Amino acid sequence: MTTPTPPLWTLLENQPGPRWIAHRGGSLLAPENTIEALRAADQLGADAAEMDVYVVADGGLMVMHDGTVDRTTNLTGTQSTALTVPAALRGRVDAGSWFCNTWPSDLRIPVFADVCADIAPRLPLIVHCNNHGSGNPAVAEIVRQDLGGRVLVMGWWESELVAARAAGIPSLLLCPDGTPPAGQTWNGLLAAGTAYVGVDYTQTSAATITSLAAAGLRVMVYTVNSRTDYAALPKDGSVWAVISDDPWYVRGTAPMRTKDLFSAGTFFHGMSAPTDLVDYRGSFTPGATSWWGLDGTRADVTADNDSYASCRHGYLGPLASTFTVDTDLVFDSASSGTASAQLTLTVGDVPYDDHPSGSSTAANGYNVLLRQSGVIDVYKVAAGTPTKVGTVTTAAVTIGAVQHLRVQVTATSLIVTRTNAATPNSVTVSDATYRGTMYPHLGVRHASTRWSALTIS
Repeated sequence: MTTPTPPLWTLLENQPGPRWIAHRGGSLLAPENTIEALRAADQLGADAAEMDVYVVADGGLMVMHDGTVDRTTNLTGTQSTALTVPAALRGRVDAGSWFCNTWPSDLRIPVFADVCADIAPRLPLIVHCNNHGSGNPAVAEIVRQDLGGRVLVMGWWESELVAARAAGIPSLLLCPDGTPPAGQTWNGLLAAGTAYVGVDYTQTSAATITSLAAAGLRVMVYTVNSRTDYAALPKDGSVWAVISDDPWYVRGTAPMRTKDLFSAGTFFHGMSAPTDLVDYRGSFTPGATSWWGLDGTRADVTADNDSYASCRHGYLGPLASTFTVDTDLVFDSASSGTASAQLTLTVGDVPYDDHPSGSSTAANGYNVLLRQSGVIDVYKVAAGTPTKVGTVTTAAVTIGAVQHLRVQVTATSLIVTRTNAATPNSVTVSDATYRGTMYPHLGVRHASTRWSALTIS
């Protein structure tokens, strides 16, 4: 007699923790909340995927996070009052190229029913009911497709979870700081049928997470995108699941690379930008020589982050105690006499933002600047504060010409060399403060710069 296979959500429950959930399908690797992102989450072996559902003006359910369609499509308008199902499906809706310049421009906003039918048979889904009134129709569709054993329903408000409880579908209440809603208790929520709680790791503490788990709740922590932040979470079994835009990178199962993947023409694991830049992580130029670049002269970068843009290349880390970084680079434009391309090395994969008021207070390491003027400056960074520790003036960099930069980190020094320039072309800094578990970031200020042939040896 064949033993029945347990439902997907039961299998997920039976796994050892923490489970790893692909937030919006893994929104650092593919356009969020698209069928393509959710299929990638399945192919890459996520334990489950989270997605957002909105009830729109004609009562239909679309898969999208924001209250407007402006950020992630070529449409405009407010989802709940202006968008309809036919409007979302018409013509060539562009839900891809905003994410990366090389992605197709005809990706669609998915219909909730299509995502359920495509993904839920293979991968457990967390359905985030993201606006008032979305809970009831979402549960109705889940029941219609007989997916009750494959999904969890999540919401900001208890009212959106009532239908899920009535249908016997697991439910999760989002409580960012780990505090129950006014007038509610955790025991009351558990008794009502909500056994899961979602907390924001930036708004709660390890002690709170542990206490929630001790109260009998299954705690999902969001949205954890760095290994450093994950390391700070309690490891006592109280984290039931980690929700991440790149769970494969954070959990350490994504492969480390010793050379770039720019020829793939899309972002790889561990690539993220400073908070101020939101979704901007640069663009690709695939071809015989493949380039990836950042434009610090873009209007949004200039306005939002003082003409500074950067991106962590986490797939190259953690780096050993001694190593050499080699890269080709090109200045395509410079809007200031101090315009620079930057290579930052941080201890741990913490954010780094060279903006004067940037959020890099946790950053320790080194920042190497090759300025378009030809000056090479080396800074030592302590708790986010840079101090110049070395400089050399080389020949001015010609716009459009390929340069080669080499940064050697030895046990006692940093040696920075512009190998294609005449001497003097190198500066040596004697310093052994930071070594081991370092991660590289590439950045620009007042410049549009691209890199190729980035390697670690």
